Formats: sequence, C-alpha cells, structure tokens
Amino acid sequence: MMVTWGLAGCGKLDAPWGPLLFDVQVTPDSISPNADGDQDVTEIRYSLRRSALVSIYFENEAGARFYFRQDERRAAGNYSVYWGGAVDDPAVVETDYGTQEILSRVLDDGAYQWAIEAVDDAGDGLVVTGQVALHDGDTEMPQLNNFVVEPTTFTPNQDSIDDRVSVNFYLTKDVNTMQVYLLDPAKPDVRFFLPPQPDVVDPNEAGYKDYDYDGGVDLNADPPPDGAYTIVAEAHDFAGNAVRVSQQLTIEEGGKPRADVVQGEINWYAVWADGERRDETNRVVGLPLGDKLCFTAIVKNESTVPIRTAGPWPGQEYRFAENYNTIAVAQDEESFHQQAGVWRFGINFDTTGVDFPYRWAIGSQEELEMRLIDGHEQWYLMPDHSGKTSGCIILDEKPPVGTTFWWGGLIQEFVEVVNNNIDRITVQVDVP
Repeated sequence: MMVTWGLAGCGKLDAPWGPLLFDVQVTPDSISPNADGDQDVTEIRYSLRRSALVSIYFENEAGARFYFRQDERRAAGNYSVYWGGAVDDPAVVETDYGTQEILSRVLDDGAYQWAIEAVDDAGDGLVVTGQVALHDGDTEMPQLNNFVVEPTTFTPNQDSIDDRVSVNFYLTKDVNTMQVYLLDPAKPDVRFFLPPQPDVVDPNEAGYKDYDYDGGVDLNADPPPDGAYTIVAEAHDFAGNAVRVSQQLTIEEGGKPRADVVQGEINWYAVWADGERRDETNRVVGLPLGDKLCFTAIVKNESTVPIRTAGPWPGQEYRFAENYNTIAVAQDEESFHQQAGVWRFGINFDTTGVDFPYRWAIGSQEELEMRLIDGHEQWYLMPDHSGKTSGCIILDEKPPVGTTFWWGGLIQEFVEVVNNNIDRITVQVDVP
C-alpha cells in the first residue's frame, strides 16, 4: 500500500509507532544551479524507521518525471544529501559534430514537485512531496566535438607501425573533470586512463584536446590483452551536466618485444684472399690488410609478439669505410636506413665514429614473415622463431691507431641497444 503525504511526517527513529518515512525536509525551496557558489544546492533530509527502497524524483508542470535516486536500499536511520539541480537523464543525441551521449543534466528553470518515496520489505510505502523552484541554471551541455580515434586497430609491440593511438576532439566549455580511458566491455570496472599530450595546458579548459596511448609498453608494462575495447571520453561540468563519446578500438599483437643472440655467441672467422677460412682462436682474429672479418650468429625472438627487421640482408659485405647508410644509398634501398622500431644485428669497434656502422637483418627472408603494410614490405621474426644472420667487413684500410676490440650488438633502432658487447674479440690487422 502506498500513502502520499503533502507534508513530512514526524516522530522519533526508535519509536515503535509512526510512519516509515518522516522528518522530510528540502531547504531552501529555490536554487540557482549554475556553480557560482550562491544558492547552488538544496539539502534533502529524511529519516527511515525501517529498511526500505528509497527514490527521490522531481516532476515538472507537464508531469515529466526525473529521478535523482531510484529504488536504492537504505537501512533505518537519518539521511542527508545535497541536490544541485542535476538528474541522471541518459539520452543519445546526434549533432553536426558526431554522436554524443548525455549522462546527466541540469533541469530547465521552472517549478518542480519533489517527491521522496520509501517502500519497505512488506511492500508498504510512503511518498512525501513538496515544491522547489530552479532559476538561472547552467543548462549548457559540454560537447566533445569531432571525436577521432586513430588508428582503430592498435598493435602495441614497438615495431613503430600502429604502436600508438591518438585521440582528439574539441571541448566546447570549461569543465570540472575531463577523462579519456580505455574500457574493456567484459570488465566495465577496469579503466586504463590515457594521458593528455604534454602541450595541453589544462585538460579541463575549453579547446582542442589531443591524447596519446601506447598501451604502457614504453614504460615496460604489459599492454591490455588482445581484444575489442572502447575508447571513452567523458566530461563533467561544474553544475552537473555530463556527456560521453566513444569509439571502438581493437588491440592486436600487443606485448613487449624481446630477442637474444642465442648463447650470447658469435662465430667469428677471417677469410683470406686465397679463400682460406681461419676461425677465431683464444678470442683473437688475425688477418692481413685487405681480407675479410666475418661472422655468423643466431637471433631468437623470445617474446610473444612479432619483431620487425629490415636489410641489409644476411651475407651483406661492407668495406671498412662503409656503413648501413652508404650501403642504402649505393643499393638504392631506402629501407636499409635506420627505422624506428626495427631490430638489426650490428658490429662495432672501439674507435668508430658511428655507433654500430655495420648492420644486418636478424634473419633471412626465408626465415621471416613478410607483411604488406601501406604498400611496403615489412619483415617479421615471429615469436619463438630464430633467424641466422651473417656478414663480412672487408678490411681494405688499416683501422685507426688504437683499434683493438670488436663486438656485436642487438639493436632496436631509436629505442635501445638491447644487447651490447656481445662476444667481444681482438682483431689484429697486419700490413702484408
């Protein structure tokens, strides 16, 4: 049974008699919800004698109902909550700048009947009503215009192809909070927040916004598991208006790449002019001027993601004064230049002016997987696969005085030298 009272009931909480809902007050009865600090809110107070489901709602002169609370369980006790004219009023609207989802909004100016309703476990209920007026309210919704997520398929594996997601939009008014996050539909309580770009002065101020997301890989964290996600941008202004926009994002092949030279071992040897091969002994390789310092090594992908590599290909020979850039120009191979995220095996020596001047792919094309991306061939060493790399340096010039040590390295270009000083040896070059 539901009973409606126009005035609040009265009585003590511990009294064995009296109404379920009593001591109801809404003061003041006129507010201006515009976040200017003057009469922005009214206090709603009520008491319950027994446990009950409580709803608080408002009706305008046309009879439309707007809920502030709906069927929320409350134990016996005294309650107080402040209301600033905003109600949850979900709606999806189409604008000239895209779809926007309204989460909450400040009610239009006017006279409203407020109602506090309580229903106990026996189904007996009571409604107390009164009047409240709203004036000079801030009903302007913030808008997140031209919301763009690019790319929509994201591979956070540090190969520099679709490794980062850019999220940008235009915020139409200053807000109290502005959040952009990645949401897993299967775990709606788990959110991965995106940081704004450093040049964004204040994310809460009106204007163009640009957010960047790498999945955490650049900080050596594991990205979220592969799957379908939603990128959400959500703005709440000071008065209580809130809006949200979203777009789907797919994560594929996410993870931190990791590779090693197997056993940390390089098979060093010299090839003399007569074709004779002489293997390194006692960590020393000796050869006459004009002959070749050569090597072979095995690189294994120890991670769960493909690793991108590029030529020069195994077997490439360099003259002493050459490097990967001069080889790229000589062979008209743009892909031989440094590329962000590409893995290569390199050879270095202690007086070089170029860090790892001699570089090779970490496997032959037969050992790699080729993918055509934006019209360009990209080569990958797949997880748990190994590639053999090899090459020679023709020592047709006497190395600078003081050149003693040579060694190998595994390089992820523009990221780091992953393994340095691999299998360091002494190379002795004699003038014949």
